Amino acid sequence: MSVDLRKPASSSGDTRYTYLVGRVRELERGLLSQRTLETLLRSENLEQALRGVAEIPYWGEAFQNVPSRTYDIDRVLVTHYWQNIQEINSHSPGNKIARFFIWPFDFSEMKLILKHRLVGKALEDTYPTTLDVVRVNRFLGGETREYLSDLWIKAITDSLEAYENYRVIQVVEIVLDRHYLEQVYLLAQEMESKVLKNWLLAFVLLAYFRAVFRARYQQRKGELVRLLFFAQPLFPEGKLVEMLNASPEKVAEEVGNFGFDFLLPEKGVFRDDPSYLAEIEKNMDNYLLDFIRSYRWEAFGPEPVFGFLWAQGIDVKNLRLILEGKYFGLENEKIKNKLRECYYE
Repeated sequence: MSVDLRKPASSSGDTRYTYLVGRVRELERGLLSQRTLETLLRSENLEQALRGVAEIPYWGEAFQNVPSRTYDIDRVLVTHYWQNIQEINSHSPGNKIARFFIWPFDFSEMKLILKHRLVGKALEDTYPTTLDVVRVNRFLGGETREYLSDLWIKAITDSLEAYENYRVIQVVEIVLDRHYLEQVYLLAQEMESKVLKNWLLAFVLLAYFRAVFRARYQQRKGELVRLLFFAQPLFPEGKLVEMLNASPEKVAEEVGNFGFDFLLPEKGVFRDDPSYLAEIEKNMDNYLLDFIRSYRWEAFGPEPVFGFLWAQGIDVKNLRLILEGKYFGLENEKIKNKLRECYYE
């Protein structure tokens, strides 16, 4: 691989982020620590765990009187996270950073809109998004004068074309994922911060690894997986197809060739097993967190702001794992094994 993804020695030191860095220092009080996770794990049931979350700074108000249902819990988690993203987005130049965190919401919403439309069902519920859902539906209904950005027109057109060609609803998700990853890659090229540029490129590379690993387990056809590919130097199309069809031993070798052998739970070993893949994906999240955590204490620059938003996304994932685990009565050890590292070590 010809792209250098190592951690730069220092951050950008961009003084335009001074206010946002100060704001993040305050909001970081609400980030989870390992001690907080252990306390929540010791809860005897979901209700006790919810009371524990309500005592965490900035989470308390959101979790007051939340019903003990997974849907309501997830709604609170996502909405609280979205509000923090939007706060950063409202202050220039934080809007450039926030784009990365807004895209997953918008692309997820677009997946729901297109899939519901293709199967003839009304979309009754949505999550936070910057998309104008009414406008998107008008566009899909043939009102071509309805304005959408070039990004969404191309993403919609490509998704519907792929569906017509394959008649498999999953291709909509694959094509939209391709457009999402391409946007992340383009954002990396715009980044003045070498730290964030390398982080975003690593994110794209790991996303391809994840896609290949899942496709192998799901025995997904190579022609469908190739729909995820866009031209970039990180992960060649030929390598994607090769790893999809290679032996587990060869896959482990290729992961090592990319310099990511530490992702494998067992050194030099790859398994097409869901539990093993879950462990690999946890290692991916931990790697990306550790990468950006190195710049947490910088006084200037976008890195601490970006790091906070990524860390809170990991916190949402950890809280979801614990609270859903308590809801379904899973053993604490099983829940603990799935948890990601915390921004606070």
